[in-house]
Amino acid sequence: MMHFSGIRSFLPVLVGICLGFTLNVMIAPYLDETCDPSNISEEQLIKLRETKSLRAEKVSKKEQPVLKPKHYDLPQPIKQEYDPYKKHVRPRFVATELGIREKLFVAVLTSQDTVNSFALAVNKTTAHYVTKQMYFSTSKSGNVPAGMPIVSFTDKNIRHLPLHVLKYISEHYSHTYDYYMFITDRTYIRAEKVYELVSHTSISEDIYIGASNIHGDDGVDMCSLEGGIIISQSVLQKVIADLDWCLVNSPDSNPSMTLGHCIHHATKLPCSQQGGDKEYRHYRVEDFDYDDDIPMLREDWRFNSSISIYPMPDDLSHFKVHRYFCQMELNLTRQEINKAKENIIHLSHYTVDGVNSLSWPIGTPEATRPKKRFDVIRWRYFTESHIYFDDDFTNRSPLTGTDKQDVEEILKTAFKKANKLYHNRFSKYQLINGYRRFEPSRGMEYKLDLQLRDKDTNSDVQKRFHLLRPLNKPELVPMPYVTETTQVFIVLPIFQEDVGEGLKFLGEFQRTAIENKDNSVLCLYLLHRKEKFTTDPFVNIKSSVASITSQPNANNKIMMKSVEINYATIKEIELYDVIISDFSTNTLVSIVTPGIELELDYINRIRMNTIAGVQIFYPISYWQYKPNLAYDQKPYPDMVELNQKYGHFDPLSFVDSSFYVSDFQKARRSLTAVEVKSFSLISMFLKYQKLHIFRAAEPSLKYRWQNITCNRVSLQRDHCLERQHQHLATRAQLAKLLFEYGEMDEENDDIVEVQFDKPFPANT
Repeated sequence: MMHFSGIRSFLPVLVGICLGFTLNVMIAPYLDETCDPSNISEEQLIKLRETKSLRAEKVSKKEQPVLKPKHYDLPQPIKQEYDPYKKHVRPRFVATELGIREKLFVAVLTSQDTVNSFALAVNKTTAHYVTKQMYFSTSKSGNVPAGMPIVSFTDKNIRHLPLHVLKYISEHYSHTYDYYMFITDRTYIRAEKVYELVSHTSISEDIYIGASNIHGDDGVDMCSLEGGIIISQSVLQKVIADLDWCLVNSPDSNPSMTLGHCIHHATKLPCSQQGGDKEYRHYRVEDFDYDDDIPMLREDWRFNSSISIYPMPDDLSHFKVHRYFCQMELNLTRQEINKAKENIIHLSHYTVDGVNSLSWPIGTPEATRPKKRFDVIRWRYFTESHIYFDDDFTNRSPLTGTDKQDVEEILKTAFKKANKLYHNRFSKYQLINGYRRFEPSRGMEYKLDLQLRDKDTNSDVQKRFHLLRPLNKPELVPMPYVTETTQVFIVLPIFQEDVGEGLKFLGEFQRTAIENKDNSVLCLYLLHRKEKFTTDPFVNIKSSVASITSQPNANNKIMMKSVEINYATIKEIELYDVIISDFSTNTLVSIVTPGIELELDYINRIRMNTIAGVQIFYPISYWQYKPNLAYDQKPYPDMVELNQKYGHFDPLSFVDSSFYVSDFQKARRSLTAVEVKSFSLISMFLKYQKLHIFRAAEPSLKYRWQNITCNRVSLQRDHCLERQHQHLATRAQLAKLLFEYGEMDEENDDIVEVQFDKPFPANT
């Protein structure tokens, strides 16, 4: 009963809802006819819209509160629509994206008459300390010294030169550097002190410092160009904004007044000598003569502490002043080193081990303590003419080149030290025993046993010396930016006897480069003798090339050319002249030889390590030992295994190289006709000396074992013969093989035939 009564009470509500929906459906069509736009004229429609907008404005004004905020000049955000298809291009360097700038730009004002004297002296004494240095002149110079970027202006008025320099900086380097310095070529500056000053000054301040010795008509202090002017990035931006006013209102006086008025008008700053916690000290000399004045100036603390000295009477005085300050800095550095040594010795008394905790020499890292026998760095024995067991393949080799110079210098140093310790007692020396080793954390260590001749008694005394040539502070060598999209032309010269290896390389190039769509091209040069053949020796290679290039992905990926050569007379440079003549100057060429196992990583390494006009790439390749000597049992692996038991990196191999054609042409022009007949490719680049040769072990450059012959075009016969000696197997493997052969021969159990391609060298 209770459940039924609940349903009866809800029934009227349900009926009311249904009636409401029914009436709405029946009446709605009649109401919509009055709002049909087709029944209303255009004028009535416009009036209805205006009435509606007026009502909305009145309601909003009445209902909404009126806010009267304070006025802040806030920048309004710029609304940018998001485009999912637009590619976001990021800067090339992280420093550009983060807004990190270089430190110091130096602008040197010079002239046509002084660019080869005063400006050259400034360049040689300051360019290696600052970030960038450029020279500006009102006239073009004839012979410009190498390495000096000079900008010339057509305006001959010397007082406008600083303004033209500012305009040039605004167009090229306005946002690149934190500080900008302006000097004349008669100013000597201690550039390392200038760099130290700007490095300890906050970039958030407006900096206008220099030699304050010019007063304007309104009594404002201005900096002199002869003494040097330094402005910050913020000051430069303000000056650039008022540069047009400066050009119109520059005073008819000297360039320093022109620049001073311009900076003061834009910034309202006077010239100051204080930059952060550092002071810009300067010294003006009158009728300066170095030889006469330096004894007096040596005692003047203002001269010794100055950052700039001006004006220099001639370029020779510029160099003499620079030598004076270099010697002064060297003496101060030696004093600091001695103080540091004394402090280290004093503090060592408070350590656990006391004085015994000191390493030798004081302040250098301690020698590495090996954790196992494989970490032991062995000492190499040497005399004045030879070094013994320098590597795993040689017993004795003569000291030549830099090794010989190193030993001679060490012996002279030890002899001078002996005379210094024993009051110039010895007349001559002779090396009895010498040992050296390279410690990666310290440098090159030496132990010498010298026989010294006593002047007074004419007798011989033996002394042992321990010397260390420490490693200097490493520095990064700046290199231009390169990408991994450069097209590489892989050049493979194939002789008639290399057809089999050439076919293997074609298959590897197809799998490695063509199928992976790498941006590289294979250039085959078929080198055959000048004689007639009944059958073409390269017919298999030509058919394979035709088969590969017929595929759609291999279009223009393989080039082939036949070249007739005379094996007996042609030289290495002459062969490369023929090859390189087929390429344009901006082409990246990589020379390889048959037997290589091509990997994509090596092609990418070619792109990254070869830089036009800067660097060529000569990788140290990995060569496989002879399989039947290196492996204990068959079957031998098809691929070259990177292991010290099965091969070695060959530093004497220079058969692989990568360079730009333009660099080859420049180096080629440096050879004479006689040198062309006797030089190899690496010898040509070494003689040129204007390109950095990058040499490093390349794990992705591997060669299958092959019989090295030394009767081809290559001119490095000495290296070739030594490579033959090291190419068979390790010393342990060869010794084991000889031992087994001797044991079997003595027992006469079996007749054993051991076949070698060449007799064993004497040192194995």
